[in-house]
Amino acid sequence: MSVVLSDKRGLRAIHPEQWVFSLDRWLRRWHGVYEFTAHRDCLFRAERCLAEESLLLSDGVRVRRGDPLLRVHLWNEHMPSMGQAGPTIGWARRASRAIETSLRELARHVSQCSDLDGVVAVCADMRIGTAKQSAQLARIVSRYGFEPAKNSRVGRPGWLRLVGENILMVLLVLATNPIAFRPAVLRRDHARVVLSRTKLLRRYRP
Repeated sequence: MSVVLSDKRGLRAIHPEQWVFSLDRWLRRWHGVYEFTAHRDCLFRAERCLAEESLLLSDGVRVRRGDPLLRVHLWNEHMPSMGQAGPTIGWARRASRAIETSLRELARHVSQCSDLDGVVAVCADMRIGTAKQSAQLARIVSRYGFEPAKNSRVGRPGWLRLVGENILMVLLVLATNPIAFRPAVLRRDHARVVLSRTKLLRRYRP
């Protein structure tokens, strides 16, 4: 009897969010997404990938198909928590400082790792809201040097993958910062933004 009760107590000790984080860790290992810094305010993880299309960026850098890139992913657990009032000005300031910290840490990582010498740009696939919200977010991240990959259809997931990503994103938001959940996450549009290596190091290298 004591063994059975102990087993049940052990099962009750496993919270649902632990399963969510375990799934997220497994998916990150599967896709090669890694943490390039231990800074607690960094909002990004990174993934090495190859350019799937050719792009000419505003600073004259040309990205050719097959060029090495770094794709950044949101580090959900490090997002500043929202209060009951939602995204206040204070929260926006904390998030802005965290983005700048993240880009400085990324610039440090890129400049110090010799096996990243071939990386020509950093990209991010933004799929966290409606088309209108994605356009607004693209304008916001342009303050940090990113620019939209115009007319790009690369990175758009298929229907089945989109459903899976939506479910995982909802679970992660509910597990880390439930007040931040918005139903619009289930109507996500896609927008890709790009920042050249040259601009990243010029603006953010310590």
